Amino acid sequence: MNCHTLSGSRKIVLVALAALAVASSQILPCLAQEDQSITMTTNKDHYSPGDTVQLQGVVSGGPGALVALQVKDSDNNLILIRTVQADQGGNFAIQFKIPPTATSGKFGITASAKVNGFVLTQDKVFDATVPEFSLAVPVMLAGFSAILFYRNVFPR
Repeated sequence: MNCHTLSGSRKIVLVALAALAVASSQILPCLAQEDQSITMTTNKDHYSPGDTVQLQGVVSGGPGALVALQVKDSDNNLILIRTVQADQGGNFAIQFKIPPTATSGKFGITASAKVNGFVLTQDKVFDATVPEFSLAVPVMLAGFSAILFYRNVFPR
C-alpha cells in the first residue's frame, strides 16, 4: 500500500482551498441578492392637493411578492399604508390622492418586500406644491378704491 504524506506547503494550500470554499458559500448568496431590488416611478414629479398619484414599481427577483407601501406628507404624517401583490413579472401599481389639506413640501414613499428571505426597501420622494396666494392685497386695494370713488362722487 502506497501512503503519501503531505508536506507543510501542501497542507497550507489544502487548508486555504477549504477556507475559500467555505467563504464562497457565504459570499455567493450575498452576491445573488444584488439582482433583487425594488424600483418605483410616479407619473409626475410635482403634485397639487387633490391630484392623483400613479405609482408603478417592479420587484426584481420577486414574482408575486407582497409589497408594503407607506406614503408620508411633508410634515411626516402617514397618509397612506397599503400592501399590494406584485404580478408574476414583479410589477405592482397603486393610485392615491394628495389630500386637499396638504402643505407644500416633499412627500415620501417607502416600499418594502421580502424576497428569498431578504427584506428589500426602497424610498422615493416627490414634491407637492400648494399655490400660495393672498386675497388680502386685492381686497384691500378694492376697498380703498371704493372709498376714494365714494368720496369723489359724494363729496361732503
